[in-house]
Amino acid sequence: MMAAGIAAADVTFSGTANFGYNDTDHKTGESVGAAFSDLDLNIGFSQELNNGFTAGASVELDYADANQGNDISASDALVSLTNGESGIYYGDTDHAAENAWTAVGSMDNDSFRDADGEMVTRADMTFGGAKIGISLGDDSNYTVTAASGSTPAVMGNEKDYISLGISGPAGAFSYALAHQNANTLWLDGDNNTAPSQLATTGVRVSTTLGGATVALGYAKNDNGGSTGIEVSYPMGALTTTASYVQEGATGAENNWDVKFVYAADAVGLTVATDESQDWNVDVSYEMGNGLSLFVGADDGGEDTYAGVSYDLGGGASLLASYANDNNNNDDDDEVGAKDYKEGMTFQLSFAF
Repeated sequence: MMAAGIAAADVTFSGTANFGYNDTDHKTGESVGAAFSDLDLNIGFSQELNNGFTAGASVELDYADANQGNDISASDALVSLTNGESGIYYGDTDHAAENAWTAVGSMDNDSFRDADGEMVTRADMTFGGAKIGISLGDDSNYTVTAASGSTPAVMGNEKDYISLGISGPAGAFSYALAHQNANTLWLDGDNNTAPSQLATTGVRVSTTLGGATVALGYAKNDNGGSTGIEVSYPMGALTTTASYVQEGATGAENNWDVKFVYAADAVGLTVATDESQDWNVDVSYEMGNGLSLFVGADDGGEDTYAGVSYDLGGGASLLASYANDNNNNDDDDEVGAKDYKEGMTFQLSFAF
């Protein structure tokens, strides 16, 4: 990373570069060997103002694929004006409800909109220990795209997205309240599916009892309500988390999840399962001398992976991995906990 100063302003540059070889087309599962590369440049700007506020801006420039003729794309753009108690943000930032809310277990009816590549305006302030945020998302999607997969809003009948988030401590408890209005913002078929257009309210309270963290939550939209309880308890190197959610929609199945996380010295182990038997097991082992081993099975055993990485020092690393997406449903070509590419991959990475 390097920095330059102009007046009292700070400008920072950082980035990553990856190139390698992969032998599988993740969309079809067929063997198609090809080189790949990507280059990311992150630029940040910061300026302290005379009134105690700080003006900031940041953007990421991406150059993907081993082709000198490709365009450079900009993403994650954000402009902000902040101080210790408040802030205004515009760009790649969470909506207020998303920023305040954490689900209690696997809730069906807490589909607060995920700010995934859209421009968001959010204002935050702190009052009496409570962090209060309100955000706006502008609906300007009038065309059907492969990403949305849905009928867009009719011009003149669209409804912008507004959300509210409040969180903070109250004695031995922590609380969160989140709400979003009914809206017609675009759908992406990923986190923002049809329920993200419904008016939704969520309330969550958590505390610590006998070393265990206990959370209770309720979320409701037009489809019904979700009432959840979650308990997380650490015992030395092992942390156990269990949750249960009662779903109020007609015909909906109640959800439960259990996860065990073990981390001690060079060994890491995560085991999780739920009511649908969608289990996963992920193992990591630091072998020493910069070598690390990762092995796992996710999506009920449909996804399996193994990889070895070697730390070359100075931000450089070498990776050899193999991943199998048995049902070929990882459209983003990210398999398992380490997000490996499907098939055999050899990759050299640098961080600057």
